[in-house]
Amino acid sequence: MKVLKFGGSSVADASRLRAAARIVERQLDGCPGGGAVVVSALGGVTDRLLALAAGAVEGNGGDEPAREAAALRDHHLKIAAEVAAEADLADLSAAIDELCDGLVRELDDCARAGVTPERPRGAWIDRIVCHGELLSTRLLAAALRARGLPAEARDARPLVRTDRSFQAAQVALEPTMDAIASHFAGIGEDGPLQVVTGFLGSTPEGATTTLGRSGSDLTASLVGAALDAEQIEIWTDVPGVMTADPRRVEDALPIPRLSYEEMLELSHFGAKVVYPPTVTPARRKAIPLLVRSTLDPEHPGTLVDGTRDRERARGTAVTGISSIDDVHLMLLVGDNLVGTPGVAARLFDALRRAAPARS
Repeated sequence: MKVLKFGGSSVADASRLRAAARIVERQLDGCPGGGAVVVSALGGVTDRLLALAAGAVEGNGGDEPAREAAALRDHHLKIAAEVAAEADLADLSAAIDELCDGLVRELDDCARAGVTPERPRGAWIDRIVCHGELLSTRLLAAALRARGLPAEARDARPLVRTDRSFQAAQVALEPTMDAIASHFAGIGEDGPLQVVTGFLGSTPEGATTTLGRSGSDLTASLVGAALDAEQIEIWTDVPGVMTADPRRVEDALPIPRLSYEEMLELSHFGAKVVYPPTVTPARRKAIPLLVRSTLDPEHPGTLVDGTRDRERARGTAVTGISSIDDVHLMLLVGDNLVGTPGVAARLFDALRRAAPARS
């Protein structure tokens, strides 16, 4: 079994969705029981929803939210008409209309009720932003059905259990593993291919949460670990993990192979191709991660596994270079710091309390 994840740039429009459907069909050998698919919102949609959500929680009225919601509806309906089989289009369009009506209700409710202790800012934002993935899964499932592959959209919120850290929720690993495994066991090998919303989860009370930007990678890793997949494939717009940021270094090259530890280090220190928490569930089950490009599906990409072969990076001492922008350096000085117990704890606690609240 394989789990394939497609990011927003890989499902940005109708042609990209059709390309993703071809990749799924090829990678799963046309067998719905051969895996699962995880998908992000269409390219650019999450940013548009975040802007809408910010306006709603800040009480910005006027006609702009309604116009933007209508534009998002039209955008998804237009793509639906291009990717769906004719017999599927009416039901797909109705599902899109229903989700977009729900988005409008959430915006209206937020503007009317406002931020409260029971409904903090982050909770409203997650309730609005989740519509991106709920829409994209339906489009990709339709594109797969148009190719003759039985597929259905699956909302991951009942499966991915999290705490109440809205916008960057922490996953409760064991309950999530159990819920995913139970769901797929109920589908069975003869059931339709599950096209799962990335990025989304829910609290024990059922409130919608999101896993942080690029959290769809983590969803794919959770699904793969729960199903003991043979491989988790992250399909993006670059041909693997690069030796440096290709936007800054013209001759950056894909790295053929990385260990889990190297991938963690590169992602923690600025390499954006894989969301850092993604590695942990896969590493626990020793499931290889494969990073590949939808723009060049014949390229082998980067394999991330438990290997420690030091020759994999073209025989060089340096595997790859990453960087983080907008870093602030703080110097803490004082006569009584050295040898005083608890100084580091007090420093990091002060930083934690000063961090912007996510909720």
